[in-house]
Amino acid sequence: MEKERRFRPHIVQTAPDDSFCAGCATCEIACGLIHEGAVSPSYNRIFLGRDHRTMVHTVYACQQCEDHPCYENCPKKDEAMCIDERGIVYINEEACIGCGLCRKACVMDPPRINLVKSKDRAQRKAKKCDLCRGREEGPACIQWCPVRCLYISGGEEQ
Repeated sequence: MEKERRFRPHIVQTAPDDSFCAGCATCEIACGLIHEGAVSPSYNRIFLGRDHRTMVHTVYACQQCEDHPCYENCPKKDEAMCIDERGIVYINEEACIGCGLCRKACVMDPPRINLVKSKDRAQRKAKKCDLCRGREEGPACIQWCPVRCLYISGGEEQ
């Protein structure tokens, strides 16, 4: 029997009855601009799954698992994959070697870690939602979502 997954506070999409994701990608754009100063799928830390047939779109972000398998599988634990004083798992990209073990360890489907691929090994980095941990206003995706369909969970729901 699989053990029940527990999560720390993380980005959650509201139920469609409360607010319907428009699929506009503002969440991805705001995230890229805040973290990288640019917008590209290579910079995504939050992902938008679009279903053009049903028009029901899904926002995917790191669930901040309590047992943090991405952190546990990082060969540069506490250097590249870190946990801050609030329990947020984040990536120090300066130390990340882009090995992809964190992405392979992610239990979510699809994985919530973006592995930037590059011929230049020094440019290979993992990226994941860190709840904009250093940003006073909180997560940019929540602040800038035009339909207000994102919020931070209490920590238990998936």
